Amino acid sequence: MSNIKELFLQKGWAGKTISRPETIERLNPLIEQHIRLNNDYGYVIKSHPSDVVRGKLDSTQKIARANVGKLSETVYSCGGVAYTGVDLEPSAVDLGSDGQAMLQSLLRSETSFAEALEAESGIEHQMRTRAIIGAALSSSTDRKSLLEELLRQGR
Repeated sequence: MSNIKELFLQKGWAGKTISRPETIERLNPLIEQHIRLNNDYGYVIKSHPSDVVRGKLDSTQKIARANVGKLSETVYSCGGVAYTGVDLEPSAVDLGSDGQAMLQSLLRSETSFAEALEAESGIEHQMRTRAIIGAALSSSTDRKSLLEELLRQGR
């Protein structure tokens, strides 16, 4: 019996978690960072000289937008107001015209976002919130791998 209890406790299924206001406070900056990153991807998808690169990056955005939605839903379920990005103009994004430089910029931003998500692993979030952050991190890691691959290929 104690083994089962230990498993539950180690997985964070019991015990003290951060409050709803703390959850809102921690997730909104992640949502903003993700929306800004998605806008950067949008720029590169429209502007990159390679059709292959544009297609590969575009295929990642459905999941990226869904992850923003899941993070936002969590904020709303905690009684907060999620950052929406209405103050951002996607047309204001300018990562230049050099294809390699665009991808390097995306990789830096993606790495920064992944690091912010990883930092949340030490926080006692509720299980659902942990799962959503984990899914966003997994997606970010996949996008980082894609960007690294594209840069290695000289795209």
